[in-house]
Amino acid sequence: MRFSVFFLLWAAWTGTATGQPHNGNGNGRTLPAPVRIVVLGSSTAAGAGARPIDSAWVNRYRAYLKRLNPGCQLVNLAKSGYQSFHLMPDGFKPAPGYPEPDPERNISRALSLQPDAIIVNLPSNDAAAGYDTETQLRNLEVIAYTAWAADVPLWFTSVQPRNFDSLKVQTQLQVLQAMQKRFADRFIPLWQRLATPEGTLNPQLDAGDGIHLNNRGHAILLEQVVAQNIPFQLVYARPLYTIEKRWGDIVPPTDNALRHPVIRPLPPVALLLKAEQSMTQVNIVILDANGRQLRQFNADLPYLLPGDFGPPGVYRIRMRKGAWEKTVRWVKM
Repeated sequence: MRFSVFFLLWAAWTGTATGQPHNGNGNGRTLPAPVRIVVLGSSTAAGAGARPIDSAWVNRYRAYLKRLNPGCQLVNLAKSGYQSFHLMPDGFKPAPGYPEPDPERNISRALSLQPDAIIVNLPSNDAAAGYDTETQLRNLEVIAYTAWAADVPLWFTSVQPRNFDSLKVQTQLQVLQAMQKRFADRFIPLWQRLATPEGTLNPQLDAGDGIHLNNRGHAILLEQVVAQNIPFQLVYARPLYTIEKRWGDIVPPTDNALRHPVIRPLPPVALLLKAEQSMTQVNIVILDANGRQLRQFNADLPYLLPGDFGPPGVYRIRMRKGAWEKTVRWVKM
């Protein structure tokens, strides 16, 4: 079964099955099978700044997909003002004062639509709200993990320039660099095409408020998304996280993950804590996303830590004995 699946993918990619070489960019070609893509995000993805609304990058991308194959679908769940917290999965409980996930527009809702891929476009609202780089990246990792655990490829657009003060521009640049490193193979670069040397929005692309893109800016965003060849990757060489073993300790390899329905393996209910060798009476501290200590105890390593503490989210587990110390991060779903 696995051999036949890989042969079909290889044949389609190389052109063996059709007699046509694959040029990698889809120019002048139609898509032999329809794909369904879901977009998550905020006002830019919702179309702010575009006049008329058909000029918005998401609407133009939908039209592009329809030209490739009339059966393609693009579902836009974006909403103006949204931050990464709004996109977090069902069951995620943020710290007091932070937005709750929107069950109608978050990553869980996107996965319920059984997409072939997801695109996340969050330009600047997190920085505008004062969230630091670590908070933003932690949220993006949870969103990405949720999609990858379901074996659905997810692409992030980069953050976008906005007429911020210098401190928030610096935050944006830090997030940009971190995203490029963390999500390199599923990253859509926008910053260099949209920003001034000072890190603000290029006036020629400004819809008039220093935040949103005009039609020309939306066209650049569309161009960068199209350049990823996402529909052709999905049909000819769909990225399979189970085979890449990106989350190999969580997602069991399966040929059925090639297409619908979405595979949703159960997340781990415990975390194995270990050192390079067995150790006795190691001090273990569990910290939440805000650095608050939830639990402290001593245990021998290796130790199977049960997930019976706190709501879903990102936790740090610190282990210490004498001069030895190790900290691990656990995304608890």
